[in-house]
Amino acid sequence: MHYVDSEHTKNYVVTYQELVFIFVAFCVILIVLYPKDLLKEQILSEKSNYDLSMLYLKTLLEHDPKNESLMLILAEQSLRTGKKDLSLRLLELLLNSESQEYRNKATLLSYELKKDDYYYIQDESLQSVQKEVLRKLFLNIVNKEMYSEESIEQWYNESIFLQEDAAMYLFVKKKLLKEESNVALLEIAYYLSVKLHKPEESWQYVSLLSKYDKEKKDKWVLDGYYMLINNKLFDKALELLYAHVDDSPEWKNRLANFYLMRQQYIKASDMYLEMFAMAQEYTMKKQYFFQAMRALQAGNEMERIVALAKKYELNYIKDIEIRKFLLKIYLATGNLDQAAVLSKKILQREIKK
Repeated sequence: MHYVDSEHTKNYVVTYQELVFIFVAFCVILIVLYPKDLLKEQILSEKSNYDLSMLYLKTLLEHDPKNESLMLILAEQSLRTGKKDLSLRLLELLLNSESQEYRNKATLLSYELKKDDYYYIQDESLQSVQKEVLRKLFLNIVNKEMYSEESIEQWYNESIFLQEDAAMYLFVKKKLLKEESNVALLEIAYYLSVKLHKPEESWQYVSLLSKYDKEKKDKWVLDGYYMLINNKLFDKALELLYAHVDDSPEWKNRLANFYLMRQQYIKASDMYLEMFAMAQEYTMKKQYFFQAMRALQAGNEMERIVALAKKYELNYIKDIEIRKFLLKIYLATGNLDQAAVLSKKILQREIKK
């Protein structure tokens, strides 16, 4: 230590070596005299001078090199000050800790560190490699539930970044626990559940969408129906059809087609005849009549198809296409007499012309 005497006033100058010695001595005194937990709290509360905090931590670790709690704090402080190499070395040690708590915290910090590095990588192939490293860390975090309730939004965003559908679905479901009527989240949950082949859950979400998304209710109901069909949930699909069959002719037609698909030919024919009775335009009535007849043909319901042909033959005596069709029905079913009767009626009509 040196001093300068100017007009009997002494100014002392401390050398760098002396300053370091004083600091180390001060830290040793702190370690010896200050309660460790309280000292750690003081360091953690220091937000303005990370470098000073790190000096304290390094000194503490020199006297307690196996203190994983201090390692974790120093790793975090190093990360915050950009000293990533030090942080990485400490985290590698902590990842092998016997304590699950410290392994988890080290994994979370490792993800943060490597995610930060990802954005500095210029080479696309190296960036792809780093993304796979992040993916492994991320899946470990998700599978071992290292996240907190408060961090769900953060990890949901990470699942989008990594395009991890299963994790994205997990987090969106957690978000929906607090926002059941959030249409945007419900839509994401619905499409993810479809993609992940979870039809029961898809049905739950599409039902909520049809309830809360008033503007697109019809779309969601129809989406729900086809989702149920594609997943062979036929009982639920039939319930849905019954609930909407009176909404429009389109839903009646879907119900008739459903019966055909399920080989319930008589029910399909009856539904087509119901639409036939309701239709006003001749072309539509003709179409439904044909569909009703062909449904019975598909089911080999010969007696019913002949009875239906007899019932409506006079309605379509003028229609050449239907006349030919009915004659073929009579001949195919062995009703030769009925075919002869219809032929005479047609002939008489043509003669009168």
